[in-house]
Amino acid sequence: MPGTMLLGYDVESRVKREGITRKFLETARELHNRLNVPATLFIVGQTLEQNVEEFQAIAQDPLFDLQQHTYSHQLLKTLHIDNGETIRIVLGVSPEKSREEVRKTNELLKEHLDVDCIGLTGPWTYYRGLRDRPELVRMVWEEGIRFVRTDGRNEKDWHPVSLDLQPYWYDEFAFWPHQNEKTTPSPMPAALEIPTHGWHDCVIRPEVLGWEDVDGWVDSMKPYIDRAAAEDLVFSYCQHDHSSIREDPEMSGTERHIEYALEKGLRVMTCKDYYEERKNARARIAPVADATTD
Repeated sequence: MPGTMLLGYDVESRVKREGITRKFLETARELHNRLNVPATLFIVGQTLEQNVEEFQAIAQDPLFDLQQHTYSHQLLKTLHIDNGETIRIVLGVSPEKSREEVRKTNELLKEHLDVDCIGLTGPWTYYRGLRDRPELVRMVWEEGIRFVRTDGRNEKDWHPVSLDLQPYWYDEFAFWPHQNEKTTPSPMPAALEIPTHGWHDCVIRPEVLGWEDVDGWVDSMKPYIDRAAAEDLVFSYCQHDHSSIREDPEMSGTERHIEYALEKGLRVMTCKDYYEERKNARARIAPVADATTD
C-alpha cells in the first residue's frame, strides 16, 4: 500500500465580522477542487452557528468530509506545555463538560448540515491522546465518535511529533466498565486514533518561522512527506482556517505541499475514508471473534 496523507483543517474562528471562516472555506474549496484532492473539516460548533450558509454550501461538495472540533474549543485534557523556554498550563474541562461539548456539536452538524458525525479533533491535541483518559474514550464512543485526532503533541506537550507515531486503536478500553456498573459491560468496539505529525501550522508559523515565511513552512513538511512515501506510512497534518490564509490568502503554501505529496506518490484521503478502510481491513481479519471492530 502506498503512503497516505490525511489533511484535516480545524475550522474554529469565532468572530464572524472578520470573515475568516468564509474566506477560508471559499479558498479551500476552490483549491481542493482544482487539485481534485479531498480533505476533512473539523468544525467548532460555535463557528458553524455563525456561518451556517457557508458550511451548507461546502457540505454539498463530495471532496469534503465534515466532522467536529467540540462546541466552544474547550480542552479535553489539561496541557503542561514546555517549549524549552517557558512552562504553560492550560486546563482541560471535566468529562461531563466534554460530553456536552461533543453532543451539542453533533446535534448542530445534523440539524444544519444533515451530517452524522463520527470524527473529532480534540482542541490543541495532547501527548498520548486519550490513552490516559479511559472515561473520555468511553464518552466519545457513546456520543457516536468512531475516530479521533487527539494525539498531536510530544512528551513535553509541545512539537514536533514524529512520524513513528502511527494511527492506532484504543483496544485496551474495549471492555473498560463504567464506574457505576456492577457487572461487566458488553464489548465496546474501539475508536481509532489518527495522530497528527510535525508541527501544527498555527504554532510553527508564528513561533518558529514567522507568518511571512511560507517557503519555510512548506519545506518543514517535506521530510515527513518523503518518509511517508519511502516507508508507506501515514502523514496526518493539522491546519487551521485562520492560519491557512494568514499572510497567504490564496493558500499557495497549502497548494505546494499537497502537490509535493502527490508528486511523491502519496494518496490523499479524508480521515473518514481512512477510518473506514482500517475498520474494514480489521473486520476481514477477525470478522466474528474481534469484539473491537465496529
